[in-house]
Amino acid sequence: MQKNNIHIIKMGGTIEFRDPAYEKINKLMKLDVSIDNYLKNLVKPHFTYDIEIVCEKDSREITEEDLNKLWLAVKAAKEENILITHGTFTMKNTAKFLEDLAAKEKVNKKIILTGSMIPIVGFSISDASFNLGFSLGSFSGILPGVYICMNGGIFKADEIEKNTESFRFE
Repeated sequence: MQKNNIHIIKMGGTIEFRDPAYEKINKLMKLDVSIDNYLKNLVKPHFTYDIEIVCEKDSREITEEDLNKLWLAVKAAKEENILITHGTFTMKNTAKFLEDLAAKEKVNKKIILTGSMIPIVGFSISDASFNLGFSLGSFSGILPGVYICMNGGIFKADEIEKNTESFRFE
């Protein structure tokens, strides 16, 4: 069995407490809320990965410059499989941005954006580990393109909307 090589690009978002609502809790609890820490504690996953940080922001604070840096990181990555962790508020906009550039520049990679409504560490009801795991496991079942992976589903950006009342993408 061939292992997937996955390049993880971090943009920030709630998945790693990059939402202002969680910053006080993180400081108080002194948690290592990084995806890096979470993944290093997995028992021998059937994939390899490396992690790059483009920015660590609430997605509502992501600038055009940040998006351009993200695109350059996607293009420069030697891996075909790109996982982007991102805040949920503007995830759909970023997916559309990447989709347009990938089509225009004929970049043929599998790009998945994921995040969470609740941080990955410190909350027993968090959706973060499920979204992250489902995303990592989805690469072998998708064609090249840009996807959003949330709540056990994988979608094109124009297929879903964030529902803040039900805490899910629909």
